[in-house]
Amino acid sequence: MICSTLDQYLDEDRVPAKAVHDKVRERHGEYYLSTGYYLRLYRQRAELTQATLAKRSGIRQHHLSEMENNKRVLGKVNAKKLAEILDCDYRKLL
Repeated sequence: MICSTLDQYLDEDRVPAKAVHDKVRERHGEYYLSTGYYLRLYRQRAELTQATLAKRSGIRQHHLSEMENNKRVLGKVNAKKLAEILDCDYRKLL
């Protein structure tokens, strides 16, 4: 009984991934899926401020800001350092 009710609920509330991606792309434009987008996404998921991430990584806060705004390239060394702190694949940050 509970399983069938849960399945019915899930079937009614599913949203196709394409619809989600299209809406996010519309909202964020070219920034969507960029290196800076992923860096900010993973930082926010980890509930860290730029200042906290800067202290943990040894990267200056204003450099992190520039990286999140796609004005500074992360580089492989920084990507690996940040990925370890943010618990993500460093390749998403390149």
